[in-house]
Amino acid sequence: MLIQNPSRIFKSDLSVWKKKKSCVVKEIVMEDISGLRRSTEIVFDESGTFDWHSPENTTVLVIVLYGEILIDDFENPVSANQVFSVQSDKSHYLSIRNHFPDEKADILLLELESKMANRFFAVENLNITEKNTLIRISENVGYPNFIGLYEGRKEETYTLYQQGRSIFGMVINGAFEFQNRLMETRDAIMISGIETLEFEALSENALILLLEI
Repeated sequence: MLIQNPSRIFKSDLSVWKKKKSCVVKEIVMEDISGLRRSTEIVFDESGTFDWHSPENTTVLVIVLYGEILIDDFENPVSANQVFSVQSDKSHYLSIRNHFPDEKADILLLELESKMANRFFAVENLNITEKNTLIRISENVGYPNFIGLYEGRKEETYTLYQQGRSIFGMVINGAFEFQNRLMETRDAIMISGIETLEFEALSENALILLLEI
C-alpha cells in the first residue's frame, strides 16, 4: 500500500473560469511554494487575443492543446504539435493571439522560476506518437518536464531526478489513479516528500503532464 504523501489537489470542477475580452482564463497560483508559480489555461475566441504579464526571472512554457497561436512579433505560428518557451530576467508582456479566424484555440501556460541567467526564446516540436511512455516536453525550461499518452490500465513509475523536489501533475485528458488519488480531466496535484511516483491510466488515450519542481 502506498503512503499518502503531503499533497495539494486542484479539482477542475471547483475552479473558476474568468471571462476576458476575447478569451476565458483559468489559473492555478502556487503562492511561491515551488519553482512553478502559475499554471494557466486560456481558451481563445476566434481571432482572440490575450496579453500575458511575466515577472522578472521567469521562464514561460506554452503548450498548445488545440488550434494555432501567434506570439508577439514572431513570424511563424505555434501549433498543437509544438511548444514555445521564453526566458527573461526582466518583467515583460507576451501578446498571444489565436491564428484562426473561424476556430477557437486552447493553450496551457506554465510560469516557472528561472534556473538560468540567460535570455532566450525557442519553439520545439512535440510529437506524442509513442504511447505508454513519458516524453520530454522541452529541453529549455530547467526542470524535468514530461507528457505521456496512455492506454487504459497501463501503469507507470516515475523516479525523481533529485531528492527533495515536488511533483506537479495535471491530467490533460481522461482519468488516472495518481499515487492512489483519482484524477480526471484538468485536475492537478502537487505532491511532496516522494522519491518515486506511481500512476495508472483509467481510460483510453489518457494524457498526463508532469513537472519535477
